[in-house]
Amino acid sequence: MSFISGLKSLFKKPIYAVIILLFVAAWFLLLIAYAYIPSIGYRFFILQFIGVLGFFTLLLLIVSFIRPIDKLGYVIVLILFLISLTIIFVFENIMSNPIFRSIFLISNQILTAFFAFKLCIDSSTKIDDYLYNKKKSRKITRTIEFVGFGILTWLVFRTTWKVFTTLPAPINIASANIFRIMLWVDLILIAFVIIRLLFVQKLAAFIPLFFIFTFLYILFIIIDTIAEINPITPSYAWFSFLIDLFLFFFIIGSIFDKVDYLKNKLKIFRADTISLFVIIMKLYAQLTKIIPITAEAFINLQLWLLGIFLICTLLFGLYAIFFHKEGKKSK
Repeated sequence: MSFISGLKSLFKKPIYAVIILLFVAAWFLLLIAYAYIPSIGYRFFILQFIGVLGFFTLLLLIVSFIRPIDKLGYVIVLILFLISLTIIFVFENIMSNPIFRSIFLISNQILTAFFAFKLCIDSSTKIDDYLYNKKKSRKITRTIEFVGFGILTWLVFRTTWKVFTTLPAPINIASANIFRIMLWVDLILIAFVIIRLLFVQKLAAFIPLFFIFTFLYILFIIIDTIAEINPITPSYAWFSFLIDLFLFFFIIGSIFDKVDYLKNKLKIFRADTISLFVIIMKLYAQLTKIIPITAEAFINLQLWLLGIFLICTLLFGLYAIFFHKEGKKSK
């Protein structure tokens, strides 16, 4: 996978490696607080640790607009770290402000969803391309792929929304409606696939498989959000941590894999600038694990999640239906 080569180039730069490792350490400490140590003193320590790390990363992000981070001298890096220690008191005011917390949570959902949907469409098209390149059997196997996963999509969505309607309010209505609307959006994309098949005799057989992958991602996000209102079990907390960690490394690796492209296209926004922003956003968004959200905030997040799903599904789905060339590697 291309994101692995991006991670390799990232860890060759000491300053990035240190920041990433500190970020993972902070995430791990949050997991321990959420699952095992709910004491106020320990949580206060984590907030201070994340506050310093967050402001240090923010200062590096600002500097990255002027000079690449890996070319900064150690003295400048040390000065930025000492400055971050002196302004830690600002952090508590930021995290207590519901507007800032909402910005972090929504930004985290948008960016993570974009890369998660990219992973879903890449995985589904690669499987379909493999079947397509088997010339003798591709008509049968790709038809089975399209019909089989299409039926499976219908079943899992209907079953899931019925299960969620049995949950307590407000979780039941907000979550069940998301799956109901998701199914109708998927059916609209299936209609595009069939229309294209009738006119150009080409079948985008990967679309139902794409729906299954996106369903699993959305299901995970919804359950993870529910867990922030009603904590589940430590074992689920570890599962959530590993999934989030994989998505984080996928995002960072994908960004650093496209360093030259970003440099040519975005000019002012380097790969390190974008990556540092991702780290800050992820760092503060994870604080919801120890700063629970309210039921009202849960409904608002579900509405945002629905909007993100609609945009990403249509964006990636329609593009892949009309522009993906079966059997050929996409750029």
